[in-house]
Amino acid sequence: MGSFKHFIHAFLGGFALIHLVDAQDQSGFISIACGSPANSNYSEPTTGINYISDAAFIDTGISQQISAVYKGGFQQQVWNLRSFPQGIRNCYNISITQGTKYLIRGTFLYGNYDGQSKLPQFDIHLGVNMWDTVNIMNVTIPVFKELIHAPSLTNLQVCLVNTGLGMPFISAIELRPLNNNTYVANFGSLGLFARLDVGSSISYR
Repeated sequence: MGSFKHFIHAFLGGFALIHLVDAQDQSGFISIACGSPANSNYSEPTTGINYISDAAFIDTGISQQISAVYKGGFQQQVWNLRSFPQGIRNCYNISITQGTKYLIRGTFLYGNYDGQSKLPQFDIHLGVNMWDTVNIMNVTIPVFKELIHAPSLTNLQVCLVNTGLGMPFISAIELRPLNNNTYVANFGSLGLFARLDVGSSISYR
């Protein structure tokens, strides 16, 4: 377990370093803090990334917060979340630039937000297509799902699907435009296999 946590911290540290570099120019960034109050926005102090509320992107679900005892260990974008107690499929609708390739990341931190300590499993879809299964294994270890996606439309749907194994929720949605030569995918998606950080000494958590 110790080595696994070390790997997670190194992994997150690498992503934090990417954010720190990119924070100076956030043109094209879409950084959504799910469940945060409507019309709210802020800059995460550790990265300089500007986050906005998800209220303009979805009209279902319930805004909630992780347990206060865990907040001090995480960046602000995962303090809140949106859970979906009603309906099988709930979708975010996000306007994007057609023809721009994106890195899309969903972040899920349970943080015992409901006081039940019941770890859920559910699916995440990109539009009508299955993206992945989100299996929450630990109250305080976040789950990340990433895709490289080349959209054919100007609207993107990120959908949480209840599979009967616990209530879906999401903490943050982030889209980063990529140079079209970064990955080969004219239209469609590429799923993340692994990202390794072999030199960072920064701890994200």
